[in-house]
Amino acid sequence: MQIRAEVESPGRNILRKGRGFSTDELAAVKFTVKEARKAGLIVDLRRKSKYSENIASLKVFKEDYAKLLAEKEKLRLKAIKDNKKARKEALMRKADDDVLQEKRLKDIEEERKQVQEEIAKREAEELEAETAEELSTEELAELDDLEGEALATDSVESPEEALEKLEDDLSDSLGEKATPAEAVAAPDGAKRVVKRVRKKPSTTTKGVTDKAEKKE
Repeated sequence: MQIRAEVESPGRNILRKGRGFSTDELAAVKFTVKEARKAGLIVDLRRKSKYSENIASLKVFKEDYAKLLAEKEKLRLKAIKDNKKARKEALMRKADDDVLQEKRLKDIEEERKQVQEEIAKREAEELEAETAEELSTEELAELDDLEGEALATDSVESPEEALEKLEDDLSDSLGEKATPAEAVAAPDGAKRVVKRVRKKPSTTTKGVTDKAEKKE
């Protein structure tokens, strides 16, 4: 929106397009130089003349410019209001999305827990079944071992009997014999002491020598 000032041609009194409005013409419609230039008007600071045609044009321009400013202000306020409304709606949508996201995460977490519980339950059942099978097999094997040990215990002599037998075998091999009177059972809790007596040989070396000489 821009207008140009009209001025008279020198010596001919004919209006022509001038370079700009003078300060006096702007002052007549209460326009400052800064406001005029901001509105897009050209100001001629060197011209001192004042024309009624220019003042009338400035009045019309000022009214239109005021309407334009009012419209711009209205649009600006509307834009601010729309921005506030859009921001508010965006915040509300974000809050709703956060609630939905939280609910979705909660549902996912609950579903994950249910799946884990189901898996743990199945694993526990499988482990229990395997354990029951293993225990039954082990119990059968253990029972078999116990029965075999019981049968073997009945047929095998006790450690004391085995020791006595070993001592007797050793004594026989060395030519010793236990005196029955000395092999009396010791009281309970006391160690049994058995004295061994070397068995005298039936024939001496001298007797064997004499017999050999007689044969000769």
